[in-house]
Amino acid sequence: MAAKANLERQELDVSTPLAVGGAVLIFVIIYVILFPVQNSTIGELFYRRGFTQFITVFLACTVAMVTGLKFVKLQQEYRSLKGNWIPNNVSLEDAKSQQVAKLQYNLARMSYLLPLRCSRILKAYIESGNSQTATEIALDDSSFYASASESSFSVPRILVWAIPLLGFIGTVIGISQAVSGFSGFLEEAGEIDQIKEGIGTVTGGLAVAFDTTLLALLLSVIVMIPLVLVERLESRLLLAIDVYINENLIAKLPHKSEPINPDLIRKAVIEAVETKLPDSQDLVAPAREYAEKAATEIAQVFVTEISQIQETSTQILQKVSKVNQVALKDRKGFVETWETQQQNSQMLVQEIQNMLTAINTDRSAIAQQLETQSSQVIKQLEQTSLALSSRVEALEQCTNQIIEVAQLQTNLQQSFKELQQTAQLERVLKEIDSNLAQLRPVLQQLGKPRRIMLVEGDES
Repeated sequence: MAAKANLERQELDVSTPLAVGGAVLIFVIIYVILFPVQNSTIGELFYRRGFTQFITVFLACTVAMVTGLKFVKLQQEYRSLKGNWIPNNVSLEDAKSQQVAKLQYNLARMSYLLPLRCSRILKAYIESGNSQTATEIALDDSSFYASASESSFSVPRILVWAIPLLGFIGTVIGISQAVSGFSGFLEEAGEIDQIKEGIGTVTGGLAVAFDTTLLALLLSVIVMIPLVLVERLESRLLLAIDVYINENLIAKLPHKSEPINPDLIRKAVIEAVETKLPDSQDLVAPAREYAEKAATEIAQVFVTEISQIQETSTQILQKVSKVNQVALKDRKGFVETWETQQQNSQMLVQEIQNMLTAINTDRSAIAQQLETQSSQVIKQLEQTSLALSSRVEALEQCTNQIIEVAQLQTNLQQSFKELQQTAQLERVLKEIDSNLAQLRPVLQQLGKPRRIMLVEGDES
């Protein structure tokens, strides 16, 4: 009876009570670990952000538990691929042999998926005695396990999809709390304490709104990535099992094929051609009618196009003739204007020549006048240069006197400094008298009035 029960299809599902119990255990462990730090940022994120946080964490724990159980089961099935379940010394030519029956019995006693699938295929081969039936059973099992694998991940996918939705529900709840608290705060805002309490309720609602979404999105990402990897691992396992069955079991079964009769094939082809394909005359007649219609339509279109081309060509010729007439008129006008311009240019040339002769006659008189004026200007410049040289000498004498005054002034300043530093007043006063005596004639000379005159003579 045990062997018969094992012949049924064994799916790769995990136990639902075990997954839920493990999720509850993980949930309790998480909240026990976070209980001492519930006043911290992470503790508030898990403890004080509404009821949706607890549901979100529990669903994430459930998905994580299902993923872990699936991974453990798949690792066991991967180890079964290394076994030699179909020995090479066993002959599968005779389906009714004792050796094949013993092999099928031994495979049915195993708990792995690969030997159980091999036992099902051998069971079908023993009962039917035909390898084609065994191949069909193998294909049927392959499609069944592919669809079963796809459906086994439907519940974890739904939970992963529901986790962000719970986060958004918490967001809506938090925003509604913030809005209601803000409206009450506006109605009762009278004192500073009330204002602080109202702002606290508003910020608390916003914290619930954002933290619920944050935790839900974070947990969905954390549990979704391992789930996808485990799903891929299971699909690769099923593919490896199919490859093993095809190479080690189906290939060893005897494949009997009936001989092909070429006469039957020839008759079938001739009958198909005669019944399905129409007669050649039936094909030629419509083609001829179609060609005649197409030729008439093409001829009509060609005639219409030719007529349009002729009309456009006549219009173009008329326009060209008009353009030629206008060009002839413009040419005549251009010739007349060119002749008048040539006559005017000749008259201008003559006038210019007359003006040049007059200019040449006047140029000699102008040159003589310029020579006389230049000689006068040169004499005036010589006189002014002499006057300027005398004035420059006087200015040099003045600058020398000014330099002497500046030196005397510096000596006075030094004497004043010595007077301040030392108490020898008499010696300093004597030096001052001597300096003033030297300075007096210079000041008298500077006090005399001076006059500088620049005379410009115009001798003409």
